Amino acid sequence: MPDSSHEVSEKEITERRPKPERGSVLRLTTDTLAFEGKAIARRDDGYVVFIEGALANETVDAEIYKAKGSFAEAKIAEIISPSSERRPSICPDFGLCGGCALLHMNYANQLFWKEKQVRDVFERIGKVENPPVLPCIANESEYHYRNKMEFSFSEERWLTDDEISIDSALDRFALGMHVKGRYDRVMDTKECFIAHAATKKAMEVARSFARENDLRVFHPDKCPDGLLRFLVVRNSHHTKEMMVNLVTSHYDEKLIKMFAERMHNEVPETTTVINNINGRRAGVAVGDKEYVITGSGFITDKIGDATYRISANSFFQTNSVQATKLYEVGRAFADLKSDDVLWDLYCGAGTITLFVAPHVKFALGIELAPSAIADAKSNAERNGISNVDFVASDIRNALISDEMLSHYPKPDVMMIDPPRSGMHPDVIREILELAPERISYISCNPATQARDVELLSEKYELLQLQPVDMFPQTWHIECVAKLRRR
Repeated sequence: MPDSSHEVSEKEITERRPKPERGSVLRLTTDTLAFEGKAIARRDDGYVVFIEGALANETVDAEIYKAKGSFAEAKIAEIISPSSERRPSICPDFGLCGGCALLHMNYANQLFWKEKQVRDVFERIGKVENPPVLPCIANESEYHYRNKMEFSFSEERWLTDDEISIDSALDRFALGMHVKGRYDRVMDTKECFIAHAATKKAMEVARSFARENDLRVFHPDKCPDGLLRFLVVRNSHHTKEMMVNLVTSHYDEKLIKMFAERMHNEVPETTTVINNINGRRAGVAVGDKEYVITGSGFITDKIGDATYRISANSFFQTNSVQATKLYEVGRAFADLKSDDVLWDLYCGAGTITLFVAPHVKFALGIELAPSAIADAKSNAERNGISNVDFVASDIRNALISDEMLSHYPKPDVMMIDPPRSGMHPDVIREILELAPERISYISCNPATQARDVELLSEKYELLQLQPVDMFPQTWHIECVAKLRRR
């Protein structure tokens, strides 16, 4: 069931009412939005309908495609009275592609609903009355902000209704995004409006090169000798470098060198071309082997004053410009002092640790993955930052008991940036036992953040919440929580 926030009560979604027939059309007026972009409407008897693609305060004819005793899900058959928040989408694939959900909503309204989402989950899940939510920080550009995009090759291109009705749609080759909810179907994407602008040109070259050379697409069952799998494009905001990574099932030296030459000739932004080899069944754009065809094999970018070397398969923030703003909020919420000892939990490749290191006496980054710790140490050395260290440790049941961590001074302040699932209760228990004076908690999932903050409220007071929009046109929202020990 979609997350309906607090606008739909538990009674409304559990009380059984006559459910509509699948395929029936209901004229409904929406009143608010649920998380993930479905609007909420109610029949006259109060039966709840979640309508995909609808916005708040608009009247639509909604076609039911799933109905249960407690609620139904529908898609728009016709818009009768549009919302003032609605705008024409600039992307012809909108609604079909799973990449964006809010291209049809004015950007100012996107910020409003994301801020409201944070407020709602902290009231409902975090049990905070009147949460101290600041206005959402906008991205400087709502388009072309992503510095990494991954596209799939396919020989079973998704066909539109018009193409299905004619016999001429014989060419099923595709390079693009997956159809929403269909991991086995790929659209032939001509342009992505949240990707870096140069990505479009790289896609065009890869598509035409594949067609001209009659290259087959790998499929573990239907075409195990096919070559093509993925195209991954990475861009640097600060250096303007671009990496093109062609992921194939095997290495064809002559062909890949031709591809690299073509890419450099037609897309001058290209600075390095990589070939990752993945011959496994798993459909992932990461290879077991990697060949650097041209250039250095990496690009460099910055977050704050620190420079990072980014290889084909290394993690880096996909919106480096807004990541700087996010980290600035995190640093400000930590109220750092020059004699502070700071622990950065879930530090990854050390981007937050290195960002705050100049403002404290010592910073320790802790992360489970040894490969990420190796990257963090390399990044620290590359930037000449010496008042940091990094430890590979399972944070759960380790903050106090880990012998390696016992050698470091206890933290005055913590910065925490966990995965979407948030923190394990054991981690929260150890944080409460360590009891640093201040906590700055960065999250990509306000719902799990609200849950964790409620658990931390045993010893900590929530002072401020700052939503930061890292991903315009999507429902994703980052949020920073400022906590101080009571």
